[in-house]
Amino acid sequence: MSVESFIRAMPKAELHIHLEGAIRLETLRVIAEQNDIPETLKRYADWLDLVENPDYSRLDEIVQAISQWLQTPDDLSLMAYELGVFLAKQNVKYAEVHVNPVLYIENGFSFEQFITAISDGRDRAQRGWGIRMVWILTMTRDNPRRSDDILRWASSAAGRKVGVIGVGLSGPEDAQPIGQFERAFRNAEKKELPLVTRAGDVLGAEGILEIIETAHPSRLMDGWGSADAPDALHRLRDDHIPLDICIARQLCLGHLESYAAYPLRQLYDEGIILTVNSDLPSFYKTTLNDEYLAVVEHCDFALGEVEELALNAVRSSLLPDDERTALLASFQAAYTILRNEHLTSAESAP
Repeated sequence: MSVESFIRAMPKAELHIHLEGAIRLETLRVIAEQNDIPETLKRYADWLDLVENPDYSRLDEIVQAISQWLQTPDDLSLMAYELGVFLAKQNVKYAEVHVNPVLYIENGFSFEQFITAISDGRDRAQRGWGIRMVWILTMTRDNPRRSDDILRWASSAAGRKVGVIGVGLSGPEDAQPIGQFERAFRNAEKKELPLVTRAGDVLGAEGILEIIETAHPSRLMDGWGSADAPDALHRLRDDHIPLDICIARQLCLGHLESYAAYPLRQLYDEGIILTVNSDLPSFYKTTLNDEYLAVVEHCDFALGEVEELALNAVRSSLLPDDERTALLASFQAAYTILRNEHLTSAESAP
């Protein structure tokens, strides 16, 4: 037994993973063949190669393209089911899954058909594997005109019934001025919909401060550039805004040369609430377990600190207070048992 076996056995929560970003290449190929995509799409083989070997500057384009290959409710249900199995095999017990319904509405689905299909797959995974997944509906920076639709769907009876728990904002910060989304932000507050936003990739600390001021997010994704900006650090810490990170993403985007170069220790010591995530695991060639192992192996975190990061994911979730408290207690109890099973006395020391 070892630290690695302990991390793999830990119950975990994943707060930032995208439905489309976890589809297996084998599954995508089968779905494409069933829907005659190889015969009807020019350069099909080139697109398939881009899924396997992504050009990260075209990632949004790739995701949008492959989403069009999913043309039946069974395709969507399978994608959601396999995501649940993928996470459950890593001992993820709870996941907040980001998904952009516009990708599928524009492919001919109604919102009710789309959300029912992915929720059917989600429910099968929960029955068979014991994982709970809920949905965060994502607005994209390049498409502010659909933000009203996203909010309407997220707050609808159909959406709430099947576990839509909040809304997100993703995409390049320079695609549209943030002012294009101000009405959406205010409507989300009125509807009591938690908001999770990405910031930092393009505008750095300026974009982080801007999104905090205008959107009042419940959590921030990535926050690249915050470590170099005292104003951004202070705002994240003082406003208790959790930061959902995926170190593999920063490597793939060329922001880092190694896991060790990520300023994880600095952010942690500054008192920033950090959660570890896998974001687009199929494209970034990672898993949640890989990301936790990297924290130990490359970022020099002690096991007690790793447990704290894992518990942060529960504390920062969008669950109701009573459910969050119960999940937190179950994780803490499990960690105590797993320490005794997997670690020596020296390894289990804080």
